[in-house]
Amino acid sequence: MNQLTTFLDNDKTVRTQITLTKRLKHLIEEKARQNNQSLSEYLRRGAWISLLLEERESEELDKLADQAIGSVDLSKHPEWQTPVKIKRWVKQLRREWT
Repeated sequence: MNQLTTFLDNDKTVRTQITLTKRLKHLIEEKARQNNQSLSEYLRRGAWISLLLEERESEELDKLADQAIGSVDLSKHPEWQTPVKIKRWVKQLRREWT
């Protein structure tokens, strides 16, 4: 998250054009008005939240993968000892599924 925050803190604004449906634009404008925000402010905030959530989700998935990988006893899985054995094992699994 630090990388994203640093990147955005030092960034300059640029004008851009996006396409929304009429209904979506209307809904966003209503919400923005309720929050005393411009359409641009509301959309920037939404984009910022989306980026942060995606980054957090990615970090959580990395942690989960590290935990799962660390919990596997590789001595009980000789089919995972080398890339060649893994490839052979995957092919065998796929044959069983079909």
